[in-house]
Amino acid sequence: MRAENRLHGFTLVELMITVAVLGIVGLLITPGILAYIPQYRVDRAARALAAEMQLARMRAIARNHTHHVAFNTSAQTITVYEDADNDWSTTNTVVKTIDLGSDFPNVRIDYNSVTGIDGGPIAQAVRFGTSSNPVRATFLPNGMMVDPGVVYLIPGGDKGVRNDRMRAVEVKRAGHVILYRYNTALGSWEEY
Repeated sequence: MRAENRLHGFTLVELMITVAVLGIVGLLITPGILAYIPQYRVDRAARALAAEMQLARMRAIARNHTHHVAFNTSAQTITVYEDADNDWSTTNTVVKTIDLGSDFPNVRIDYNSVTGIDGGPIAQAVRFGTSSNPVRATFLPNGMMVDPGVVYLIPGGDKGVRNDRMRAVEVKRAGHVILYRYNTALGSWEEY
């Protein structure tokens, strides 16, 4: 048989070598991908919380009603309420609830013992003005905050171990939301 009449294709040996090389490459990159997943989840949770804070502010302005974002650190839930009579009461309407355990697995409202975004020690994972039950961020109908504050998020496995994947969501008095990540090299927070 002449060479030009042969069918072109792969031999079994070539296919086996290709599969073996792909398997080795897969084994090499899998630990890197698995290490990135907690950071990805906490980034997603921080961005989702920031978006919910901004939406609560916009709803407060659009509907001319106070809106509260309440944090339950024991249940790891965040609930947005519309307050039609502009006072915190049991008649508030639930707009949305975020369950960190199911929406962002292994992400917690928590912190490590590092300096907070204000430069002082972190005393609690959620801080908006004076302590209330539940701790809540309150947006007035004009879009302003009653008390500015901050929420700290961390992957569950990082408690007391790693600081580099800690995130913070700060809300200023005027309702401006800022995302931060902890930079271990500098030992401080940076916007992202």
